[in-house]
Amino acid sequence: MGSNNTEGILKIDFLSHFHPDTSIRSLGSADMQCLPTTFDLLLWNMQKCRGKAWQTDFLQLIHGRHLLLLQEAALSAVNLEIFDKHEEFLWTMARSYTRLASGRETGVKTGSRCNPLQAKSYRSPSFEPFARTHKMMLQSSYSISGCAHNLMVLNLHAINFSRIGNYKEHLSQMFSAAKIHHGPLILAGDFNTWSGRRYDHLKQACQELGLREAEIARRSRARHLYRHLDHLFYRGLKLEEVTLVDKVSSSDHFPIAARFSAI
Repeated sequence: MGSNNTEGILKIDFLSHFHPDTSIRSLGSADMQCLPTTFDLLLWNMQKCRGKAWQTDFLQLIHGRHLLLLQEAALSAVNLEIFDKHEEFLWTMARSYTRLASGRETGVKTGSRCNPLQAKSYRSPSFEPFARTHKMMLQSSYSISGCAHNLMVLNLHAINFSRIGNYKEHLSQMFSAAKIHHGPLILAGDFNTWSGRRYDHLKQACQELGLREAEIARRSRARHLYRHLDHLFYRGLKLEEVTLVDKVSSSDHFPIAARFSAI
């Protein structure tokens, strides 16, 4: 991590799975030089890969996608091969923590059909009050075919069960990164917007950055306090379509699928 202990940056060396920033790990290999002009994205909180059918769901969901933004992505000896040996995707993971007993890693993970130009991780300034672990944001950038500017992707799992001040402080990392990027941008993840104050703050800040939220027809869930926690914001791109994949039962979050075109 950097000297302020909240962020780390590196230019990824794909000859190694481990990097000087120990919160970032890369797995697999990409099969494209850049993203196509029209590309497909999937956003999904995987609930730590706990569901019995998660591997079946996962392999079906990633088919035909170009970008995959995962939260609560868990990596262990059991499922290492599904990420490390996949022939299409390069996975970049920002690890929130590792369980010493099992070696199981958890965090946010972005999969892409082309290598990221750069990856940077941010750790939340404060930690979860119960688990006492930090949440992570992964910033990565990609070239798009025929596009003069690179695409920035911000994949975030926002801090949960914290005071609104801690929540705003965590999201400020994301907004600071977005402010200095002048090309197309995707900001997505599990924002833990289980209260009106949290969602209002997120929405207002995104509007100030010129970001639009993808309007998704979806169902509320009791365990999420009948609030939507997963959101997809964008700018500098055309949203062709967005859908909720509500046939998945291996996580308490439904995946969100979207198709974008470069303007």
